[in-house]
Amino acid sequence: MEQELNMYAKGNLRAVLNVFQEESSRHGLRGVLGVSAFDSVHSKLLEVQQSRLREMCGSNFDELMEGGSVIGIAYSYPDFAIDTIAVKRGRGFDRDIWNIYARWYAGLNEALNATAERLARETGGIPIPATTGGGGREISHVEEYYGMAVSHRVVAEQAGIGWRGRNELIVNPRYGCAIRLASVATPLPIERTAETYEGCGDCRSCLDACAFLREKDALENYREQCRRYIISLGLDDMVCGKCIKACSSSSVLKSARGKARYSKGMVYYT
Repeated sequence: MEQELNMYAKGNLRAVLNVFQEESSRHGLRGVLGVSAFDSVHSKLLEVQQSRLREMCGSNFDELMEGGSVIGIAYSYPDFAIDTIAVKRGRGFDRDIWNIYARWYAGLNEALNATAERLARETGGIPIPATTGGGGREISHVEEYYGMAVSHRVVAEQAGIGWRGRNELIVNPRYGCAIRLASVATPLPIERTAETYEGCGDCRSCLDACAFLREKDALENYREQCRRYIISLGLDDMVCGKCIKACSSSSVLKSARGKARYSKGMVYYT
């Protein structure tokens, strides 16, 4: 019985990977996919996010907790979009150029949501859309946002897409933190991918690029300071990306980009 279940889980993974490959090609994007156990993801969420996940899953929640899976997906930014972040102009920044990155932020979210919706249809699951920064203008403090979304970073950690970097974003071994994330909760048993523990080593490039990150231990709530700064930028979306650009430009793994691989326990790259 256990062997049959394992074969079923492997077959489900192959089917999911085929869909993800098709969607990545359709959107012309490079992607990463990993899978974790639903109950494992749930246990790592903040209480307010656990409540949000239960609300999203509705009557399916108990079934998902018993043996369900969470598919984590990521699409990466093209290099040129990252290069448009915080380009100097005089004593300030060229916001017209910076908005190229902001538009890619919105575009990746749309692609992720379309992909998550298709994966949900194919697996009888529930899409958990990419989080967006737009709500940051409508709240008075960043903590109000925590219960509005389910953390894709937790999913990505559990599924092996990456580790939590010094900037608190997910760092993928190939794309750094220049990725956007979405997830799908499904009752199907799907072969899991393994967590990665590579870590950032001695790299502090993101901290050097952002005073809020550099002083996050001293600030009362650096995330709120970051939110206010992003609003002050006045870009087309609630984005900054300075720490992402710093991570991308300093990554020693840039040479690995573009090489697809998959084997047991490893995440899948398109």
